[in-house]
Amino acid sequence: MTTEPQQLVVEVCHLLAERSFTSATGGNVSVRLDDGSFLVTPARLHKGRVQVADLVRCDAEGNKLSGERMPSSETLVHLAMYRELPMAGAIVHAHPPASTGFAQARLSIDTSCSSEAYAIFGPEIPLIPYDRPSTTELAELVANSMQPDVKAYLMANHGVVTWGTDLWEAYDMLDTLEIFAQSLVVATKLGGAMALPDSELAWLAHKFR
Repeated sequence: MTTEPQQLVVEVCHLLAERSFTSATGGNVSVRLDDGSFLVTPARLHKGRVQVADLVRCDAEGNKLSGERMPSSETLVHLAMYRELPMAGAIVHAHPPASTGFAQARLSIDTSCSSEAYAIFGPEIPLIPYDRPSTTELAELVANSMQPDVKAYLMANHGVVTWGTDLWEAYDMLDTLEIFAQSLVVATKLGGAMALPDSELAWLAHKFR
């Protein structure tokens, strides 16, 4: 497994495509570099075809420092999140089907039916209200919605965004969220998910969070 940031971004992009967590050229990935600049995936390129040469390096204002392609149209969202979250080292935005379905229904996700989800995400996956894609308004809305102890969010009528101290953590948050969302859809068809007792949720919060 590579530790080079450029290769790691490519590896995660290919995973997103293989898992059908992105649609066509949708989604974007970024990493904060040691010098304070950011690696961002390019616009209009399927994540399964992203290579190191396609990546773009930007400064904190979104100015392109290097790269042949244009940065993702949602780079402003990533940079606004980094400003709000100094501990964030990487961000993944994607459109995995089940969790994006909750976002399209404008439903936050209650995690109280799953010990794993409750331990990892906290009591819920918050829903960020809708704003127009690729705008400064959306970037500000997303950044203002960030909580330092919540690393996964639904974006209304859009998709999912996760962050982590490194890229694997951000990817793992997305992966775990999508599998959990899929299980909730199944549980609903079986009559509805059953919440854990408050005493058990308190134990999980003390143990893991």
